[in-house]
Amino acid sequence: MMGALALAIALLVGRAPRLPVRPAGPTAEDIGELATLVAMCLDAGMTPAAAIGWTQPFVHSQLAAEAATLARRARLDGLATGLREARGSAAGLFSSLARAVETGAAVRPVLDAFRERLEADSRAEAEARLQRLPIKLVFPLALLMLPGLVLMVSGPALIEVFGRFS
Repeated sequence: MMGALALAIALLVGRAPRLPVRPAGPTAEDIGELATLVAMCLDAGMTPAAAIGWTQPFVHSQLAAEAATLARRARLDGLATGLREARGSAAGLFSSLARAVETGAAVRPVLDAFRERLEADSRAEAEARLQRLPIKLVFPLALLMLPGLVLMVSGPALIEVFGRFS
């Protein structure tokens, strides 16, 4: 009875759990996938411009649009300028690629470092969510588990005390 009351209070006070909703724009995972696909194309011998163009059908639609805009700009102004002036969700990836293209450095290590940075950020975000979890569990634990534990521990003693009075 006490547990049911605590559950009712928890449901009334707490908010109902919601299913996770995928954001409308590309996530860090989508940008990491783009970086992986570009790296695979570079390993296959494509130029950076061709690699970015080839990935368009396989990535998030917004990233594909950004890649198409970048490809047009690269044809007009050159790849380094197009990468440097790119805007949108993948601007971080494109600016990293721009530095490599401008300096003539190898592009693959830049892509690997970018993906590692994305993974580290994702891991840090997951750890932050895990650190907040005990705080979120305090109220359900106190409202649902504690009353039952108190009854289980003090119940036999109360029965004994009331048994002596009768």
